[in-house]
Amino acid sequence: MTVAADLYALQEVDLAIDVRKSRLAEIETSLGETEELIARREEIAQRKEALRRLHDEQKVVNFEVDEIRTKASGIEKKLYGGSVRNPKELEDLQQDLEAIRRQLARPEDELLNLMVQVDEAEQALREAEADLGILEAGWKEEQAALRQEKEQLLAEVADLEEKRTRQSNPVQPQVLSLYDLLRERRQGKAVAKAERGMCQGCRITLPVSVLQKARAGAGLVQCVSCERILYVS
Repeated sequence: MTVAADLYALQEVDLAIDVRKSRLAEIETSLGETEELIARREEIAQRKEALRRLHDEQKVVNFEVDEIRTKASGIEKKLYGGSVRNPKELEDLQQDLEAIRRQLARPEDELLNLMVQVDEAEQALREAEADLGILEAGWKEEQAALRQEKEQLLAEVADLEEKRTRQSNPVQPQVLSLYDLLRERRQGKAVAKAERGMCQGCRITLPVSVLQKARAGAGLVQCVSCERILYVS
């Protein structure tokens, strides 16, 4: 094989490594919790906090209702228990009872409204938690697949890098330095095929003298335009 052929074969290995390392970088950015998952968990935490506040408010109003009902119950016992016989006292007790019942209407309405809000909040929380469960299940499955793919790619990269070492060992250091420099400058492609009189790297027509040298394979021949090393198969 010519030096250009050796470098072309080396480039094939390097490009295969590049592809796998690029995919590994994508996988690294995809591993871990997604923004959607974090947002859903934050939403559930907020719903739980809102529900907790509703429960607290409900307890306060419920205590107020119980307190007023206890007062009403005490008045009813006096009013209907027979212990009070004075008409004026009975009239006063009746007025007190009616006043307390009017007083009770507001917190009872408030308590009923809170009960409705709590029911709605609990239902919304259950639905959000169910959605999160589905999302987490899909995320875990995806993460497992990504980790498996990562392990496979790492193994492939290790094998390819061993192959690269074997293939680059016979190449002269100065030639390898030129190859590496051109790969850096030309998006990973330091070697281009010369076919149909053209450089397949930049698609220009090559001078006949350059083509002849490349075909002879006596040494490295570079494209007059993109400077890539020319390889004639």
